[in-house]
Amino acid sequence: MAAAVGRQGRTKRARAAPPERAAGVLFKHPSGLRTRRVKPGFAWDLFLFAGVFGVPLFLRGLPEWGAAILALWIADLLFGWVAPGTLRMPEQVALFGAFLGLQVWLGFQGNRLTARACRARGWLPDQPRDPAVKVALERWGLAGE
Repeated sequence: MAAAVGRQGRTKRARAAPPERAAGVLFKHPSGLRTRRVKPGFAWDLFLFAGVFGVPLFLRGLPEWGAAILALWIADLLFGWVAPGTLRMPEQVALFGAFLGLQVWLGFQGNRLTARACRARGWLPDQPRDPAVKVALERWGLAGE
């Protein structure tokens, strides 16, 4: 009886985490001292907080995208605060749309960008033969690297 309960528990756990749904890909620095986990899917931290001067982007190793957010902030400060009255409503709406559009795009593409930045810096996936890791790498376009 106890063996049957144990088997049922194992099969439930096995079904709970199918290989195509990875918890994340662990990238290791070439020195082996540092690691970074990149999760597949939507990057909520970038969607919600990338507009805070691009700080999450700089922390993820994406300085060019952090600079894009900073450039939008500088444009907003120059046109909206330094020279008040020069920015009309359509321009304000366009600037808001640029912020929002970039944050939504970063939410969908942020984890892929982070994984590519890790690979560009020489970081390697910890378990490249794991089926879930293979699926995530294929979705990010890093399968052949």
